[in-house]
Amino acid sequence: MQERLYDTVIVGGGPAGCAAALHLAFHKRSVLVLDRGTSPMHFHTNTIMNWASGELYHEGRTLLRQLQGVARSAGAEFKEADVVEVSGRYPHFVLKTDNSYRTKDKSEYHAKTIIFATGTARKHPKVDGRWRGWLPVANYGNAAFYCPDCEAPLCKDKDVLVVNAGSVGSALHVANSLTRFTDKIRILMTEDAYVPIEEQDLSKLDSSPFEWSKGKIKEVRCPKPGRLQIITLSDGTKIRAEVFFVSHVSEPRSGLAQQIGVDVDARGNIITDHRGKTNIEGVWAAGDCRPITQQIGMAVGTGNYAALMVNQFLGNDHEIEQEFDHHDHRTALHMG
Repeated sequence: MQERLYDTVIVGGGPAGCAAALHLAFHKRSVLVLDRGTSPMHFHTNTIMNWASGELYHEGRTLLRQLQGVARSAGAEFKEADVVEVSGRYPHFVLKTDNSYRTKDKSEYHAKTIIFATGTARKHPKVDGRWRGWLPVANYGNAAFYCPDCEAPLCKDKDVLVVNAGSVGSALHVANSLTRFTDKIRILMTEDAYVPIEEQDLSKLDSSPFEWSKGKIKEVRCPKPGRLQIITLSDGTKIRAEVFFVSHVSEPRSGLAQQIGVDVDARGNIITDHRGKTNIEGVWAAGDCRPITQQIGMAVGTGNYAALMVNQFLGNDHEIEQEFDHHDHRTALHMG
């Protein structure tokens, strides 16, 4: 039996992947989204305020289900699957999946083109030495926030504990971003952060306006999310706050793209042109795996733009595709 050759396989089912799937399905392309279900949006119960559609407030995971539902209704296929290997060249790529702790798919999929919408990996604070110990409070019920651009206004007049999993610089950046909304800000420098604390200039904290402490987290509890939250350190110290704001480390998920030679920058972000096209023929990238500000609206825009170009690429021969490279995006959008 011959394997199905999809027009496009999208790796990642977050906002960027959903937007790309919707556009391609709307244009009657055969499109499959392979999603392992580990992006923050799958667990996000915090309030989203920067999605310019419908109601002012959205819950993250509910919004993601809506985005996926719209793409499915247009004809896109979604499969819970963890892609572990990518090979091939246009017009025939092969994507292999394997079992993961959230998926039970061990298969092989074939595509003419690929869109990588793999997002970033957040490095959470460690609880009793394990980062998974933080997951029950990550993006949960307006209890623990991550993005000052998206969520700082939700901290208005709150007693905030900035929980650092990165560097002094990142902790101070988060704290300073919150000062427009609250003057009750403290910093906890975790001693098992991903940037070793002994290698950092702690004097910057001493000269800052923020009260700070350090230690290793033994336990985290949110008996009343957004009102009463408690971190217990390994020495028994308890720190109470109304909300946590994580100063985290973020790494682009670009390993799969690199398997087929896609170029990345020094941080690992996938390098594309303004339309999402990579250096590999037939391969695009969208969303947070590119060097963009991590907001849902921006991710959706890059997903739609990449899919628009994939659709034109599939519908035209290479001479026309090469012409696109010599025109600005406004010209490209008007080419049939």
